[in-house]
Amino acid sequence: MPELNTAGMGWISQFGPFRDDTHRQRYADSFGAELPARILPDAPFGPALQVVANLFFWLWVFDDLLCDEVPPGQAANDQVVLLTKLARSAEIPSGPAVGSPYWPVASLGSLRHDLDQVASPRQVARWVAATHMYLLSNAAIAAYNTQGVIPDIDSYIALRIHSGAVKMTLMLVDVAHGYELPAEDMERPEIWALNEMVCAIVGCDNDLLTYYKEVTRGGANHNLITVLRAAGMSSAEAVHHTIAMRDRVFALFLRLRDQVAVGCGPGMRRYLDCLSNWIRAHLDWGLATARYHNPHDPKHLPHDYARTSHDASLKPLPIPTIAWWWDLLTP
Repeated sequence: MPELNTAGMGWISQFGPFRDDTHRQRYADSFGAELPARILPDAPFGPALQVVANLFFWLWVFDDLLCDEVPPGQAANDQVVLLTKLARSAEIPSGPAVGSPYWPVASLGSLRHDLDQVASPRQVARWVAATHMYLLSNAAIAAYNTQGVIPDIDSYIALRIHSGAVKMTLMLVDVAHGYELPAEDMERPEIWALNEMVCAIVGCDNDLLTYYKEVTRGGANHNLITVLRAAGMSSAEAVHHTIAMRDRVFALFLRLRDQVAVGCGPGMRRYLDCLSNWIRAHLDWGLATARYHNPHDPKHLPHDYARTSHDASLKPLPIPTIAWWWDLLTP
């Protein structure tokens, strides 16, 4: 893992996104490669796993500098122009060289080039599609922020499934392990739903972990706690509702995962294991990383887990955009 972290920091640093050495050290201290290492504990150390780790570093730096910390007055159309350039950079097989003048475009193009060396065209196409949805969701967030509008919960969840970029990383699970899941497996509604559930669960957990950081840096509008408070809940009610909602989705995830696992092949079983790993790895890493703990402004985060679920019901949540997940359960 130290090798992954050192190489990942070296890779992103060459594009010059950091203001100074102190800014760079902030990311080095987060030990970002620990998260993909926890998600993919059985993946062999090599170029494919390094590409996945580099993607995590790109996402964190891009999210912080050009999403969460965007000046309030920046117009949505400026952000959309950048996101369109990034979408094109992800599409091009031979992306922009390291010398490209703008680091987000150059680095994403470099990442796409490196991915081509370790993944099949079909695997790359899946990743590009997930990347497009990530960028599109960020365009919508920019529009909400420019308008000063907090989305309703249904609109928020529809965005959160993509805005956390979890699906971009899920599309590389088989790549990291050196095999390829066939399209008929990856495109099953059950797998699509499980992917979305992981995105939503991790999104809820991340909203809880990052709320204080986002508030202090002025980027908390795209957070479920903010959405629920705008709907009339107190802060305490919003936190409790967020936890209960993610627990109910988690109960569904466990049931549907086990349903899919019956009779599946070893490749899909490994994929399902990594979906589960993502949820736990994000919590373990998030509760310890310097990314969410500022030593100059310490705030207490929990260091253990609840013994029981806040809501283990298998009744569908009243959120239209995800109601179809529950339809996939067999009696």
